[in-house]
Amino acid sequence: MERRRSNNIDNKPVKGIYIHIPFCSLKCPYCDFLSITNTDQNLHKKYIDFLIKELSLYKNKFQFNIETIYFGGGTPSLISSSLIEKVVRFIKDNFKCIQNLEITIEANPNTLSIEEIKILKEAGVNRISIGNQSFNKKTLQKLGRDHHPEQTIKLIDNCLKAEITNINLDLIYGVEDQNLKDLEEDLNKYTNLPITHISAYMLTAYEDTPLGSMVLDGKYKLPDEEETIEMFYLINETLEKKGFYRYELSNWAKKGYECKHNIFYWIDEYYLGVGVSASSYIKDFRFTNTRNLGVYFEKLSNNKLPIESKEKLTKKDKNFEKIMLGLRTIWGIKLDLVNLSKVEILVDNGFAYIKDNRLILNMKGLSVINEIVLQLI
Repeated sequence: MERRRSNNIDNKPVKGIYIHIPFCSLKCPYCDFLSITNTDQNLHKKYIDFLIKELSLYKNKFQFNIETIYFGGGTPSLISSSLIEKVVRFIKDNFKCIQNLEITIEANPNTLSIEEIKILKEAGVNRISIGNQSFNKKTLQKLGRDHHPEQTIKLIDNCLKAEITNINLDLIYGVEDQNLKDLEEDLNKYTNLPITHISAYMLTAYEDTPLGSMVLDGKYKLPDEEETIEMFYLINETLEKKGFYRYELSNWAKKGYECKHNIFYWIDEYYLGVGVSASSYIKDFRFTNTRNLGVYFEKLSNNKLPIESKEKLTKKDKNFEKIMLGLRTIWGIKLDLVNLSKVEILVDNGFAYIKDNRLILNMKGLSVINEIVLQLI
């Protein structure tokens, strides 16, 4: 008997692979990502061997057409570039990939020699995201960072010498004692550099971090909402004058240099996450790996995937995520996702506009995006 075909078959391929490298030389007080303070190269090598084992368990599970690979952390640039090369080579040899892959690695300013960058370039890495955060020494101190501004300049120079020209610099604003003048000076330094992308994040005091505890105990004072909104406007105004355009709440790029991997997160494309604590989103499921390195090694030793939790997303869940993530972008969301009377209120009050049957937030709307999302869901 012929099996009846479903009209709902999901043939959408997995397009992105996220690779979590958890190792750091220093744990930043504001960071809530899983990181392990360890510079032991033997452990790094063991971890990569197991990560490749995890990738091998996935290669026949889903339909792949890989367009982006993203090494995040932690500090991926802390491990040997030859290990990064090993992972990239395995993916290219075992997964269907497009020819012009976007391959990003996150790097700290005090890592990566010119020789290491050349190895990355040979491996196919063509985008480097540098965790600079600020050129202001006082701000860096308040963030607990261990690099000097000069190291960022040197790293950018070395990237260009190795012919990696797609460079992102991270910026953090809303730091204790940071004022608009400090931020403006930082922005001027950023925009005078030969970079293609800037990610600007407001400092957030997450509950289970040292910064979160300091804020709770009154030992660290964050600026109020009005000040951070002023900073957000200043960032956007300054960057747009210098040829960067905002394509997402926290991301500005020169035309053609948008981060394709991150866009996949925001526009509902499927991605695979490997490594400790990494999350994946494929079909109707989100699954997340164990945060315990020992458990990660043990499960893979037994040919088992190191998944700790798996969640089946309902249509309501998926629509919520489409609203929450889509509104962050310049593409906005389809009007059929939300109540039109609520849309009308937003537009009438100057928080958003409608274009091509999509609801798009303007700067006023983006500055209060969390409240708007709550109104719409």
